[in-house]
Amino acid sequence: MKLTGICLKVNREKETIRLTKIIPVETDREYRDESGEKRPMQRQWQPDKFGRFFPANLSMEQIKPVLVKARVKMENVMLERHDDLIVYQYKGKPSIRLNLADGGFYASLSQIEEHSKEAVQQQAHILLENLKKAGLSSAVIGKPVFASSARQVLGQLKTYKKDS
Repeated sequence: MKLTGICLKVNREKETIRLTKIIPVETDREYRDESGEKRPMQRQWQPDKFGRFFPANLSMEQIKPVLVKARVKMENVMLERHDDLIVYQYKGKPSIRLNLADGGFYASLSQIEEHSKEAVQQQAHILLENLKKAGLSSAVIGKPVFASSARQVLGQLKTYKKDS
């Protein structure tokens, strides 16, 4: 395993898997603001003061009870350990890798192409949120960021408002 920038290369029996670092992001397309208007919302997780999303001593034995408590059907979950990586995948969803060496989430480029970067980030968010609830993470979720349409942006500009 070799860490280079934001890419991680894993060599396994003549095959090289290129991994890219993933920042967990919560995406809610059904969020309604105070006025009841539907607006997509995103919240990005921030690592702890050491730059980690989870501790270096995290194990599969610690993750399993967290998932059970979160009412995850364990027959749909695949958890595997490969060197310093824990591979997590829920049936039909993208797989993510937890790198115990640097405390970051990684995904293969093929997973990102198949499922989209947003879906991979959402999977990392779901797992990290459960780890946080169980006290296994010191990461902090950021403030909500709302997508806005051009009409909303222009409507807020003083120079664009029409005189009535």
